[in-house]
Amino acid sequence: MFEIVLFFVTVFVAIFSILNPIGAVPILVSLTEGYTREERVRVIKKSLMVAAGMLFGFMLLGIYIFEGLSIDISDFQIAGGILVFKVAFDMMQGKTSNTKFTATEEEESLQKDSIGVVPLGTPLLAGPGSITTSIIYFNLKSVTLYERFAVISAILAVLVVSFVILVYSVRIFEKIGRTGSLLLSRIMGLLIAAIGVSFIVEGITTLVQTIA
Repeated sequence: MFEIVLFFVTVFVAIFSILNPIGAVPILVSLTEGYTREERVRVIKKSLMVAAGMLFGFMLLGIYIFEGLSIDISDFQIAGGILVFKVAFDMMQGKTSNTKFTATEEEESLQKDSIGVVPLGTPLLAGPGSITTSIIYFNLKSVTLYERFAVISAILAVLVVSFVILVYSVRIFEKIGRTGSLLLSRIMGLLIAAIGVSFIVEGITTLVQTIA
């Protein structure tokens, strides 16, 4: 039981850090400037529904895509670890990773009806890094059925916490400002970098054992 709880906490911290709802606060405030509270909440709900669909969709179907392409999970761990480390490096530099958000997407997001889908839902929240992390944790060769339920529960918990943070984004931004948001993002970047390295090391270890 303790191992399951520890695994849940590990996945929660990993997904929360790379989803980075705190880092999304300044962008949300900027893109929803002039919105009423009801409009902002509606956008947040839509963005989290899109993020949930992306995360759970790829998490549940990703392994079948790998099998169709003859890709082993250890290969994906190495490639995914490199991608996660890239996202972490960008966060530690105090910028939004270009794997998550681009200037073109920001321009396209100025319509109220679409902002919840792009860029907030994807790629800002459910970007390549968070999708990759979800797939890896859910499809590890050593993962048990209970641990898979822990992964699902952790992602749902992250989405709930993210909803609360984003709903109060204006108040949070007034308290911590852009500087505080960047500082927290850099701290989470360190955690994500460690996760990326662990993915790479575990993937290489599994690959070597398979070859041996």
